[in-house]
Amino acid sequence: MKKTIVAILMAAVLTLSLASAMADAWKAGDTVYVHVPAKAGGGTDLYTRYLTEALGEVCPGVNFVVNNYETSEVGMATAANAKGDGLNLATCHGGAIVQWFTGSTNVNIKDGMKVVGLMNLGGPQAIIAGPDAPYKNFTELAEYIKANPGYVMIGCSLGGTTQMIFTSFVEAIAGDPNLAMYVQCSSEADKLTNVASGAIDIANCSIPNALSYEEAGKLTILGTIGPKMSTIPAMSELLGTELGQQYASGPEQGVESATWDSNYYVLAPKDTPDELCEAINEALMKACEVQSFIDGNKAMATFVSPTNYADSIAALDTEWEFIRALVDGLGLKAADR
Repeated sequence: MKKTIVAILMAAVLTLSLASAMADAWKAGDTVYVHVPAKAGGGTDLYTRYLTEALGEVCPGVNFVVNNYETSEVGMATAANAKGDGLNLATCHGGAIVQWFTGSTNVNIKDGMKVVGLMNLGGPQAIIAGPDAPYKNFTELAEYIKANPGYVMIGCSLGGTTQMIFTSFVEAIAGDPNLAMYVQCSSEADKLTNVASGAIDIANCSIPNALSYEEAGKLTILGTIGPKMSTIPAMSELLGTELGQQYASGPEQGVESATWDSNYYVLAPKDTPDELCEAINEALMKACEVQSFIDGNKAMATFVSPTNYADSIAALDTEWEFIRALVDGLGLKAADR
């Protein structure tokens, strides 16, 4: 009987807590539109749907509607130009920063919008080579690149996020990003096929795909690159499988700067009041603790950490300056940026 009473009281406290979070940001009956500047089924879309499902639990009575767009510019512009009343949000990853600096978008997510929280901190990616590659880790790859300048062919999205990742990576391990050659190869399926066949030398892919292809003898795993927390124990726990030493991160291989911290952001229109942004952030932080959200991110090998409003702003500022320097160093920065 006592256990039943305690359980009822705990449930009541939780309900009041969730209702309080809802009351601060939204009221029952509100419809919140979350604009995803990408087609349905992609990474950003899936993360957003995990989030809105969790927000539905945190904020009972509030309707969360995900809007996808064929064109990222339209999706971001729609959210940026909406009224700052908390009923229009957008989600995106750090690629939006690359697009701004290279001039492929007119939406500035730092100065033209407000970041209200982080969906997640991104996740580790395996750095892959062919099955007969003459290098087995980052040190051996660096030595090979320096001994054969301009020879190693890296598949990436030219002018996009993966080129930024790889130029940063090559600079970290070999000292000069121009020692490698970068070629267009965007989709993960193409990267896996082309690396396995020897058409390109190096690429990145998800760890689950790397595990599958490695088991089939089609790839050599050189290590992983991702957020600074991407250690073998942390990644093994995240993935629910024990990873071998070949999946060691840059810092675990002695290259401290061979990391890539790129977050998935939740944004609001620029004129959204800070008090409302704080309230939305509180709801987002609670959503990040909902088990379905945690499980969804784990399934996609992505780290989740509830992040407050001030730290979310700081995270965007840090990534912004990091990417500004990268794009500028590659000569890809648009003249007006």
